[in-house]
Amino acid sequence: MSGKQRTESFGATWWGRRWRRALESLGATYPNPRLPHGRSLARKGAVQDLVVEPGRIRAQVHGRGKAHDIVLMLPVFSDADWETAVEALAGQLRHAAALLQGELPEDVDDTLREVDLSLFPRTGELGSTCSCTSKIEPCAHAAAVHYVLASVLDADPFLLTRLRGRDREPLLAALRAVRSGSAEPERPAIDRLDPEALFTARGDLAAIAVHPHRPDGRVPEALRLLGEIRGIDRESWQQLVSAGQHARNRAWTLAEGS
Repeated sequence: MSGKQRTESFGATWWGRRWRRALESLGATYPNPRLPHGRSLARKGAVQDLVVEPGRIRAQVHGRGKAHDIVLMLPVFSDADWETAVEALAGQLRHAAALLQGELPEDVDDTLREVDLSLFPRTGELGSTCSCTSKIEPCAHAAAVHYVLASVLDADPFLLTRLRGRDREPLLAALRAVRSGSAEPERPAIDRLDPEALFTARGDLAAIAVHPHRPDGRVPEALRLLGEIRGIDRESWQQLVSAGQHARNRAWTLAEGS
């Protein structure tokens, strides 16, 4: 990403805010005014030529007639780690569907923590270098890049996966492969499932924003993105799609009060 990044708010999405909070949590360890100064630099558009690569973010910060080169560093996942991560995410239908639609589920890291992984920096993982003379890490220039990155992540959450070593398309291809059965995720036996816990919500259902729209007769988006399921023939697949369409129509009828 090239050019200047100028913003008044850093982190409009939950993942952008979480990245920003990870930086601000350092305020208890690293003294001011570095973080406020970094935030001011970010707001003034001092951060330029920001590039996200596997394992690092590169940028320049301009100020007082000087340009400082900054590199933020985050360890990438190994191939084995990514296989584990994909199986964990594919095993959660809602995670797979959200990712395939370009969204990052808010509890995605809860799922990854179960296999000892995290997309976001963990304690001691995130480092930085800067061409300035500051002896404190992060310096104000690195802090500015952190803030701007929070806004950049708002637009593209898959920059988080790139940082960890996997771009969007290879990740989604792997998810589709697991969901289609070419790599089958581990699932609990049906007789070990607790039926009373299957529909337990993690939060307040009344807080969920609902934006219904009239069914248009097409294949439900989640089913289309996930693709055909291993072990189900085409006729059964069509029956599943038809059942989904019928459920959508019925739900709309009930919503209208008919």
